[in-house]
Amino acid sequence: MMKTNCRYCRMSALLGSQRGIQTIGGYCPSTWAMVTIRLTTWVNAPVERCFRLATSVAFHSAKGWGGRVENVPGATLQAGDTVSYSDWSPGLRLAHTNRIEEVRPFTYFREEQVTGSFREFRHEHYFAPMDDGTRIRDEVQFSLPLGPVGLMLERMLARRAMKKLLNQRHRSLKHTAESGEWQNYVQGELERVKAPERVAKVTKMQRLA
Repeated sequence: MMKTNCRYCRMSALLGSQRGIQTIGGYCPSTWAMVTIRLTTWVNAPVERCFRLATSVAFHSAKGWGGRVENVPGATLQAGDTVSYSDWSPGLRLAHTNRIEEVRPFTYFREEQVTGSFREFRHEHYFAPMDDGTRIRDEVQFSLPLGPVGLMLERMLARRAMKKLLNQRHRSLKHTAESGEWQNYVQGELERVKAPERVAKVTKMQRLA
């Protein structure tokens, strides 16, 4: 039998062995609640500008997304930096702190929850040049604790709140990138430079720190 750190799985396995109960496909029922949300937006602006805006500490803090950037020495989010979010929806408060786990200029960065309301939370940001502009695609995966109660909250409240927040962020980034406002957050003219071949990631040592 596969070992697991999931309390739900251990209890299910114990009950199953005592009562002859079989799990469906051998999967933990708690993973059924995993929600995936995807949003794609086309922006009439260079991919470098869009990426730098999305990782700009000033832009991230100024747009009222409920995010608070912490302990970031530079003007741009890098692997290892943390961002805290707090969002109120009717009947639900979602507060969590994410760490930037991977950055690949100017195409991708990923953040994952380290503490907060979610059982699991991962947010991936993709940027691709397309049709003289940029395609921005976000993919968010999350689940809430509390078993069946968390599943109900995900379906009724959390999914809707996350979709609303993603749409707000995309509209804000699109408007800023396509207007002159981007210059308030990204200093100087952007040049097309080759992204570094080395991918920035949080090392195991950093994760334990």
